[in-house]
Amino acid sequence: MDDGRVKAFRMLKPPCVELSQVALGYKTNRTTAKDLLRPLGQLSETLPTVSRFLDAKLADYVFFPLSQIFSEIVHGWRDHLSSEIGKQLLILLAFLAGGNSTDPKPEDVDEDVATIALECTTSLLQSSVLSSIGTNGVIREENIPLLGHAVTVVLNGISIGPATKVRLAACQTLDALLSALHDEEALRSFFPGTVSCLTKVLSSGIRVKTPYKLLEACVRLLDQLLCRVIGDDRCLATTPAQQGLGAVERADHKWLEATAGQVKMALSTIVPLRYHERQDVRDALFSFCISILNSCRKALADCTLLMLETIVSLISSPSREGSVTQSQKLQQVLASDPNLLDVLRDALYYWVIALPRVVGSNDETKRQRTLGQLSAAFRLLSAQNVDLQTLDDLTVANLLSSIAIVVQTSSARNINPLRDGSAEVGRILQSTTSAREIRIFEPVVSDFTSQGGVMADLKALTSQLQNSAMSPVLERSLTKSLRITSGNEQIASLWITLQLLGNSSIQRLDADQWLNVPNEGPNLLAEEAYAFSLEILEKSTYDDAFDWRLQALSLEVVALQAESEKEDFRPELVDALYPILERMGSSNAALQQHAITCLSIVSNACGYPSASELVVDNADYLVNAVAVKLNTFDISPQASQVMLMMVRLCGSAVIPYLDDLIESIFAILACYHGYPRLVESLFEVLHAIVEEGGRSSPQAIESTTKSSGNQRQAYRPTTIADIVTRLKNMKAKHTESTSPLPPDSSEPDAPTTTTTTTITQSTQDQPLPPSKTHILIHTITLQTSHHLSTPSPSLRRLLMNLITSSLPTLAAQTPSTSGDTENKQADFLPLLATLWPHITRQIFPSSSSTSTTADLPTLLAATQTLTTACIHGGSFLLSRCEDLFPPLSHLFHTLETNLLHEERTIGRARAQRSLKFKTWDAMVG
Repeated sequence: MDDGRVKAFRMLKPPCVELSQVALGYKTNRTTAKDLLRPLGQLSETLPTVSRFLDAKLADYVFFPLSQIFSEIVHGWRDHLSSEIGKQLLILLAFLAGGNSTDPKPEDVDEDVATIALECTTSLLQSSVLSSIGTNGVIREENIPLLGHAVTVVLNGISIGPATKVRLAACQTLDALLSALHDEEALRSFFPGTVSCLTKVLSSGIRVKTPYKLLEACVRLLDQLLCRVIGDDRCLATTPAQQGLGAVERADHKWLEATAGQVKMALSTIVPLRYHERQDVRDALFSFCISILNSCRKALADCTLLMLETIVSLISSPSREGSVTQSQKLQQVLASDPNLLDVLRDALYYWVIALPRVVGSNDETKRQRTLGQLSAAFRLLSAQNVDLQTLDDLTVANLLSSIAIVVQTSSARNINPLRDGSAEVGRILQSTTSAREIRIFEPVVSDFTSQGGVMADLKALTSQLQNSAMSPVLERSLTKSLRITSGNEQIASLWITLQLLGNSSIQRLDADQWLNVPNEGPNLLAEEAYAFSLEILEKSTYDDAFDWRLQALSLEVVALQAESEKEDFRPELVDALYPILERMGSSNAALQQHAITCLSIVSNACGYPSASELVVDNADYLVNAVAVKLNTFDISPQASQVMLMMVRLCGSAVIPYLDDLIESIFAILACYHGYPRLVESLFEVLHAIVEEGGRSSPQAIESTTKSSGNQRQAYRPTTIADIVTRLKNMKAKHTESTSPLPPDSSEPDAPTTTTTTTITQSTQDQPLPPSKTHILIHTITLQTSHHLSTPSPSLRRLLMNLITSSLPTLAAQTPSTSGDTENKQADFLPLLATLWPHITRQIFPSSSSTSTTADLPTLLAATQTLTTACIHGGSFLLSRCEDLFPPLSHLFHTLETNLLHEERTIGRARAQRSLKFKTWDAMVG
């Protein structure tokens, strides 16, 4: 049998190839109809000889060139197609496109043959519909069963076609069929199956990857079919009980009622296509919904809500294109029927009720879609001037609840805290360029992963409500909720208030840019929010009753108020500046960053070049605020934090005003020395004062500084030349002592010259009074030494570092113009004598100075302090160093031995990074 098929193929190939070439040439007018006769004759003669070897594959091979001829023949018949020829062609084409009518198997049909057969069927139907004989051609009553088989083949091609091109060709055939079929009864008979087939394809397109062109074609076919069958112009306008309708009309009405329910179920399965990724599919669905509202408004009244919801979703889609044109079309439909506005308002009511539940769900996509629908519905109804007063209170309440849910589920941002908060803050804000770059607050109510889009949509919805008639109700509700709510709801109220005030500020700036609009007076919401924020910021930052996010939002309100009032906000700094600086010392990195941004914005709004100048200009406010807390023995950390920020920002300029505060600090230290964290925070402030006072600044050092003249020269053995030089100097002094007396006093100019020289020398040698900064640093250093007996190692290290920082400053600011040892002994050297036993006790804490040493960190700090004291003390500490040298030498050799052992154990490179090496190196220095 295989040999026979091969032989049959070889016999059929020449006429089929020639026929295909002639048919293609006929389409391009290169050949004529006579040229078709010879290959057709050859093919006709060959087929009987090979008929017993023909199978499906060979039949498809033979039909391919014939299909090209059929297509041209159908166009040639145009209006002159007879009923019998059309019937025979329809049977043939249906068989070729779908197989046997009794047992159709589309998967067994060749896709190329099926595509061409469907295209021929489309041409056949189009020629029939152009015929002037109306329904007397292919579409006649006696041909309905035949047409039913054709429809089945076409629907099977759409739903289960072997390829996309077959399914698209079947859609074109169905379109031609709907246009050609004028028999309403026949159309109704095909209606259920056709709707079911199209619905099946469209609903599967949501779950399965279906070609978007097929979905678009099916939507447009369904639109055409519904408008043809159950459009309002074809349905009864009255009920069966009216006007004595006949049996046929009553039957039509019953059929319509039954069909409408089934159609609603079908439509509910395809509307999820509104979320399809392709814009073409969404546009087709939009046109379908608009067509249903225009043409089937009465017949499919139950589908009105479904269609409106779909349209609103389409125009509110984040990936929408051409939404303005679509919105205009919908506005025209809404304006044509007031009942549609009522339906849309009811839909908005249900969306508002469901808003908190949807926002609280885990479905991010559903949340964004619901918010988009709300925004679009409000926009559409506002454009139609629909009264929404019944929804005002419900909308505001549910909006607050929704934001409160987001606040509850949001998490704090992962911000790395500053290593040295106060020093880093001072470095940033003292720089004008860096301060100006910090002008934008990081979002507080968002986790930056899943809820960023939801908060953006909520913000957009809030802005939309502000510009609507609902704005007074919203502001009134927020004014009340700020005071009566708590927790997440209070944060939500303040967040919405910020959005409203921010939008109003932007609109006012835009108006002022182009128009000279007079001030409308105080904004009650802004005043209430500002007063509420100050109350929150005046509370303790360590109070668990106040969420850090509430404090951060309060800082944003203060910044917004400052931007609104500009330089008129300066008097408000009396109350607002202290809380801002207090948050800058917070352990919460996010709140600290908010405070830095707030201070930068406030300083810029008030006209200060930098934040440090703002603090310096308002230092008296801050000093008074801190003094009140310290004088009342308020041991909360806020006061010390503000002082630390103030010193870091202002530098040495503010130190002369801190004498009373320093006395209060040591009074608190005397009473609460048993609280390590409090004591450390206060000494951090004192350390910052010493560091800032020691920096080279004309604002801090009022007196002239000179290097110490008390340095001892290195030891050098005495030589013969040294002895000769010393003897010559002694002889010169003896000669001066035995020289003649000065000239006689009777000479007129002698007494005057001597007196003037004596007065000048006494004036030059008179020491300058010490600066106030010098006195304060001296007091701090002296008082600090009394606390070195604390049992806390970390505190002892802090105190030693403070003393180390203060000694160079005190030595450089010695109140003397000559820098001699006698003047220096009146201030600095006695301080060294007082500090010496306290410093050595940190190296050898036991009574026997050679038996026990301190821990390595404390030993390192004490050694550095001792080195600094020896450098600036000079020969004054020589005898003390000689007494301390033996135990120090023993300690040095012990450390060296341990260090050498550690080098052999872990390597030289790692050992040089260890604490032992740092301590050994400090002792060498």
